[in-house]
Amino acid sequence: MLFVAHPEKYTGWDKCCRPDSIRDGTDGTWREYLKSYNQQGSDPNNLFPAGDLYKPSIYKALVEKYDAENVFILSAGWGLIRSDFLIPLYDITFSNQGEPYSKRGPRDQFEDFNQLSEGSILPDETIYFFGGQAYLPLYCNLTKNITARKVIYHSQGDAYQIQGYECIHFGNYTNWHYVCAQNFIDDKIQK
Repeated sequence: MLFVAHPEKYTGWDKCCRPDSIRDGTDGTWREYLKSYNQQGSDPNNLFPAGDLYKPSIYKALVEKYDAENVFILSAGWGLIRSDFLIPLYDITFSNQGEPYSKRGPRDQFEDFNQLSEGSILPDETIYFFGGQAYLPLYCNLTKNITARKVIYHSQGDAYQIQGYECIHFGNYTNWHYVCAQNFIDDKIQK
């Protein structure tokens, strides 16, 4: 099964659906199934830890440095999930560079996971965000009620502000957020 934002636009040979589609022969969604699947403690379907599913090596570097339970992935398909949360392959993005079936728009309704807010984030802790501008609306929506210090590294210039977040300008070039995350690991940028 391939998970996409708009199955009606998909013309490939794989069977596809949205994460919130009802599973065949059940009353539950794929998202609900994935939550219970992760709770069972085994992986008979050979799913992927979210931190391992993405090709840039920075995801694995963050997990190695800060441990899987402290690194969260903001997925256009699944929401804000721990890096060790098992997920299937999917093709959903906020980027304008995807296929029409993969592009999630700002008005598309998803029942996103919000595992960061389900955790025990203390008010004196800090949450750091490294990601593209297209992902910020979902991130802010999912983290707005967290009272911890929230730092967003961004590419929008020094005057950029989001109420309730500390915004730090890093750069404005392709994949700047991967460089930013590596500099964070190496203690080369403001925290």
